[in-house]
Amino acid sequence: MSNPFIQFHDVCFSYEKEMVLKHISMTVEEKSLVFVMGINGSGKTTLLKNFMGFLLPQSGYIQIDGNNVGTVDRHTMSRLVSYVPQAIHLNTDFTVMDYLSLGRTPHLRMVAKMNKTDFEIIDRYSEWLDVKQFYKVPFNKLSGGQKQMVAITRSLIQDTPLIVLDEPMSALDIGRQVDLLKILEKLVTDSKTIVLTTHNPNHALAVVGKSCFLKHGTIVSYGKSREVIQEGLLQKVYGKNITIDKGYLSNSVVFNMSNNGL
Repeated sequence: MSNPFIQFHDVCFSYEKEMVLKHISMTVEEKSLVFVMGINGSGKTTLLKNFMGFLLPQSGYIQIDGNNVGTVDRHTMSRLVSYVPQAIHLNTDFTVMDYLSLGRTPHLRMVAKMNKTDFEIIDRYSEWLDVKQFYKVPFNKLSGGQKQMVAITRSLIQDTPLIVLDEPMSALDIGRQVDLLKILEKLVTDSKTIVLTTHNPNHALAVVGKSCFLKHGTIVSYGKSREVIQEGLLQKVYGKNITIDKGYLSNSVVFNMSNNGL
């Protein structure tokens, strides 16, 4: 059995008077892959930002590998967790290599330059995610999907035990989505812990992992994806017109347009 790596202890968070996270308690084991799902406005991104310490709960607390997120310094956090947001817009002329190099910053001493090992790490992950071809391209000239893959590459270059991704599939074509899911599975096997949001339950069904469903800022279900993703839960979270198709290879979530209520 894996050890607890992330622990939410009765976490509540609000923007002014609007309560967005309500008494969230959950544990994420090390070397696990967790998908966070729910409708727009259910609290998914807010949950991730509390993971990162970008937002601090009004009550309760969060621990990552025994470190209290609310009190640990930013340098320590940068060595614990890397974060990939939904969209990235740089106000500079950074090339892709410039941007990827930032991933090594937490591991460098003050005013130190990158060494051979740092560049080898950059090359290794860039080749793995097929972004090495963009090294000299200005980051802002990339397509949305290309930016997404470069940002994910940078998170791997940062070499943290925890990787947090906010809708990493949103700008990717279906082939790249499959590639990324395989990469995430491999990273978990290699000892990473990964938490990501998605709007597509099929992503969670395609791999071995857990799913956490949010509704109105509360957890309505959390457990092994292939056990918790059932029609009753999906209809409770999203609406009535969703069906589980028990296909030849595996179950998948499909739209049911026969009774759309319109």
